[in-house]
Amino acid sequence: MVAIRNPPAVIDVSVIVPVFNKAPYLPELLDSLQRQTSESFDVWLVDDGSTDGSETLCDEIAAEDQRFHVIHQPNSGWPGRPRNVGIDVSESRYLFFADADDWCEPTLLADLVSFADEHSSDMVLPVVLSEGHSYTTREPVFHSAIDLDPREAFHSLTPHKLFRRAYFEALGLRFTEDRVPLEDGQLVARAYVGGGRISRFGERLGYHYMGREGTNISYAPRDPLAHGHSVADIMRSAKQVPEHADEIITDLYRRKLLRYLGPRYLPGMPPERQAAYVHATAEIAAEFISDQMESTLTPWPRLASRTARLDDAGISVALAQARAEDLVPAERNNGHWFIGPVPADDIVVIRPKARKVPTKGVRVVVRPEWLRVTAARLEFHVDTAVVPADEALRPQQPLVGPAHVYACWDDECVPVTYDGDPATADGLRYQGDGDGRLVVTPV
Repeated sequence: MVAIRNPPAVIDVSVIVPVFNKAPYLPELLDSLQRQTSESFDVWLVDDGSTDGSETLCDEIAAEDQRFHVIHQPNSGWPGRPRNVGIDVSESRYLFFADADDWCEPTLLADLVSFADEHSSDMVLPVVLSEGHSYTTREPVFHSAIDLDPREAFHSLTPHKLFRRAYFEALGLRFTEDRVPLEDGQLVARAYVGGGRISRFGERLGYHYMGREGTNISYAPRDPLAHGHSVADIMRSAKQVPEHADEIITDLYRRKLLRYLGPRYLPGMPPERQAAYVHATAEIAAEFISDQMESTLTPWPRLASRTARLDDAGISVALAQARAEDLVPAERNNGHWFIGPVPADDIVVIRPKARKVPTKGVRVVVRPEWLRVTAARLEFHVDTAVVPADEALRPQQPLVGPAHVYACWDDECVPVTYDGDPATADGLRYQGDGDGRLVVTPV
């Protein structure tokens, strides 16, 4: 049994926890909070209409430990309202937001409050270990900073941070209570640009962010357009950091939008969601992403961005599928052209892990739907002579005889194979000849 302490007259920090049907995981969080080394904290458990026994767990710990308080409310369906309720009823100098399925290291609260007091910080980010996520996250950053680089700060948009209450209230910060994706990121972004001192305590691990898919209070299939609007709101906050705005916005674009156009997500969505995500990305790109910003992306995200600008879900899905199959998109490099789904003519070539493309075991797929989009931007190596795509694909100028198409890598050329049934596009017929070559003939 953890010893129960009498709370001080002025509480250093209140931990706000929205709770909804977390019974399997809630005990781990509660235990980690009871074990905090801080002598001055309280916990506000805001039960958002739980029905799985979480409500009982909250009542039990509040009955045995006076540092814990429980508020029961009808289900709101989103974490914004429970968090706001906790903010309004607590009276501490600092606020910390935790999720009911996460847990904390014993020194978390003491470390953050001590650091904030010492350096007059308005926000302090702990070292967070992300576990259980369905996507790759950054490694924990063990580096303290009194004035955190805004580019580093914006990479962390979850609410698991220490906020000075006076700063929080001065900015009028509250969580959106509507069912809005990334509502916590919107609030955190506004706090970052509010003019306060943003710090990071990096001496030791502080918070375990479990990211259990399907357990979050706000977990639900994302509305692509609403998601895009939330990302746009965060980007507008980032614009208030002019010296780093482009870099921050480009990173947000990659992490919050382009990754959903990758092979893990887009191909498995229903067609209407595919179209909505591509459209939302196209809108964001048109408003926020310049050509120069796009050019700083690594090759695959850059391809996804260029393709999304076409606002054609079919093309974006085809690109995602090509990436899933580890195909080699083709583009110009050192005077050579690579055949593939490239909707632009100035993208850095995507190289496989090997230094050179082997002549065997490599498929560079050309599909007619890609050619319709990229026809004016591709060139073909036709029997060793380079023919511009707009000429090679022009029906009124048919090729004479079969044309063997190759993808070239520096001084090495690889025959292009067509992965599929014979098909036609733009007056030409595409069919593999059985020897690893694509035969192109006039219809």
